[in-house]
Amino acid sequence: MSGDDPNPREADLKGKLEEEVQRRDVVRWIWRVPVLLAAGVGSWGMYQAIHTHFFKRRPDPTPSFVPHTPVDVAPVSSFASDWTEQLFAFAAQPAIAMRLPGPIPGSLDVNGVHLAAFSRICTHLGCAVQLNRDTEAIAFAFNHRTDGPQLVCRCHLSVFDPQQAGRAVAGPAVYPLQRVELAVTPEGQVQAVGLEEARGGYGAR
Repeated sequence: MSGDDPNPREADLKGKLEEEVQRRDVVRWIWRVPVLLAAGVGSWGMYQAIHTHFFKRRPDPTPSFVPHTPVDVAPVSSFASDWTEQLFAFAAQPAIAMRLPGPIPGSLDVNGVHLAAFSRICTHLGCAVQLNRDTEAIAFAFNHRTDGPQLVCRCHLSVFDPQQAGRAVAGPAVYPLQRVELAVTPEGQVQAVGLEEARGGYGAR
């Protein structure tokens, strides 16, 4: 055997050493995977939190309504005081009409009576919202302090303010509720006649 021939034992040790180095590199990267995943999930969660809490969309100040077959809601006389409500169905959606203390974009004024209507479909995941007049209950259950009744979703605790034209003000919802266009007949019957074009959120097209 010449002096240039490698020692079989040394070659075997060298091969095992290289395998060990490669194995340690693999193990090192395997341990990094959970850290990278956690960092990615944390970054996504932070983005969602910032997006949800600081980028809630404002209702359109000049809403556009898509006409639908008129549906009777209730006589104007049935809205006897502020926050009187009437539930109805319109354009295959549950909806709510109410008397507000003042006008909002898209509302109806009938001799000083301010009426507005909204789809009851929460823009987060499509649960039905309802009017809650108890401000202390809203503060406790929905973690939102307000000085007036709100439209609330019990599924995921979103809150929408009717006096801000249905804007989402708390919870995971970002987009405002769709407004329903109201009209009044000569006989004093309030009718739903149009539905606001959805700008985003659950069910938007």
